[in-house]
Amino acid sequence: MAMRIGRYEIYPVEGGSFSLDGGALYGIIPRPLWEKVSPPDAVNRVKVQLRSLLLAGNGRNILVDTGMWLNWPEKSKEIYCYNYAANPITESLKDYGLTAEDITDVILTHLHFDHSGGAVLNENGIAQPQFPRATYYVQKEQFEWALRPSDKDKGSYIDGTYKPLMAAGVLSLLNGHTRLDDELELMVFDGHTRGQQLVRVFDKDRSVFYAGDLFPYAYHFKPPCVMAYDLSPLVTVREKDEILSRAYKEGWIIFFQHDPEYTAVTVGKNEKGYSVGARVQI
Repeated sequence: MAMRIGRYEIYPVEGGSFSLDGGALYGIIPRPLWEKVSPPDAVNRVKVQLRSLLLAGNGRNILVDTGMWLNWPEKSKEIYCYNYAANPITESLKDYGLTAEDITDVILTHLHFDHSGGAVLNENGIAQPQFPRATYYVQKEQFEWALRPSDKDKGSYIDGTYKPLMAAGVLSLLNGHTRLDDELELMVFDGHTRGQQLVRVFDKDRSVFYAGDLFPYAYHFKPPCVMAYDLSPLVTVREKDEILSRAYKEGWIIFFQHDPEYTAVTVGKNEKGYSVGARVQI
């Protein structure tokens, strides 16, 4: 049975997995510590889950993030250990009796290739929105940053995964914190990249917070654990503390996009700080 919050039923949408360098994911944390929870392969890569979120209700099927680009060249597939014959996102949607045409809204947390990659489908050399009836939402600041990224992060963007959305007229650019309705808000965070928008769905009793790249893994609850990919690490540390403090006090459920072991947890606290509380079934 799906979790229900307000008018929305909530489902995880599995989009497969890929691999990234463990040192980049764990930042300054020494390998002897992080390898206990993320055993690396022979070339230091660790598994990264691709887990989107489906919100169904109020006449809408809302998908949060779209997974990986399907049109990788063979070299990139090898580098990132991403090899899927079928489309993982649409295959996962079938589990809920849905097709790409049933999605009414797509919220893109940001435009890195593992978040926006599945937004566009390239067939016979023609790029088009994979969810043809959906409005796609992204922060204007993030879209503009993606068009002119820094030398540090330009490798995280593939313009073929988002420029076609603007060309098709389906992209809605937002300016800051936004409520799409009275139970769904988009909260803006700037540590990882400019204008990352993370989703909170809530009612009077509960909140589910989609953690995106603020907390890629549960291990990132630890303050010094900040990815090397983040543009502003000290901003990330502050943002993490603010969210964990509120989540702990208000009993939020944290939904992980990338953690292979945890899908959703509550936030606990011990003598060392915030920690994983109870696992939550979604």
